[in-house]
Amino acid sequence: MSEIASVVERTRKAFASVSRLEEAIARAPQDRSLQLNLAAMRKLALQSQEQLFKFSERTHVEVCNYRLVPEETDSYALPYISASMLKYQNLFSQIYDAKRNGKKSNAVIGKDAWQESILEFGYSYSGSLGVVLLRQGSRDLLSGTFDDSIDALYQVIDIKDQHDVRDVAENMGNAVVKRLHEWSSANIEGGFAADVRWTRSDGRQLGEIIERKRMERIVGIIDATSDEKVEEFDVVGVLIGGDLGSGSFHFVVPNAGDYRGHLAPEFSQDTEMLLGKRYRARIREKSTVTYSTEKVEGERLLLSLKEPPGTSSPTSQQP
Repeated sequence: MSEIASVVERTRKAFASVSRLEEAIARAPQDRSLQLNLAAMRKLALQSQEQLFKFSERTHVEVCNYRLVPEETDSYALPYISASMLKYQNLFSQIYDAKRNGKKSNAVIGKDAWQESILEFGYSYSGSLGVVLLRQGSRDLLSGTFDDSIDALYQVIDIKDQHDVRDVAENMGNAVVKRLHEWSSANIEGGFAADVRWTRSDGRQLGEIIERKRMERIVGIIDATSDEKVEEFDVVGVLIGGDLGSGSFHFVVPNAGDYRGHLAPEFSQDTEMLLGKRYRARIREKSTVTYSTEKVEGERLLLSLKEPPGTSSPTSQQP
């Protein structure tokens, strides 16, 4: 970031001067000289920011303009600001990790992906609470380091129904859905709308204001989305526990698996259940994924027990 440091510092100082003049005018609203100085400094700050955007395009630096707009109160409580920005970083890094390394079911960000996607503070500005964040990337003839991640960020934020939630989970992993839920929830709790705008390394600008009500809808959609998967399979092993009265079973496949659960409604009550005996067990496994929590609830039902393949009857055994 050293190449762009002086441009960032010049812009930071210009916006800091704007803030000081605004505070001075609040104390002396009729002071004409302060008003003129403020107008001139605002113009200089915007010119400096425009120079920053142009320089970032030449040096392949991505610029994120992140602004919190209070909708419920006029206050900016530090815990809510911190939570909003941290959850935003987590969301962006999780998306980058998915694009770089493939989708994940658990909200864990790879070490390299985290280090590569950490956003650096550039400067803040007045007019609600705004900060400019930077990330050095690289660019070939076709794309920049973070182009796909920035595009994906707005696709993720744009979910409108449970189908969109499942689509995001299918393409980028459940972890991205959970991070979106966390970021939206943090802003809801803080009473914020979020104005998120990116200037990519190719100069393309993306962004919009995500209102608090929209984030409430996002959280509601994700909370209401869960998926159930049902699978039936056969395994050969030993019945360790089983009881028709309690309807439970425990079946072990040596060096392969341990299955516990309940007898299925269609399990025959006439089935022989000898503990310690080898059987071929048919098992139905149900798993329910709740996207907002990553929680997976599972249930196993024993459908049948039969003699395993290759078992000889006593009458056919050789002496």
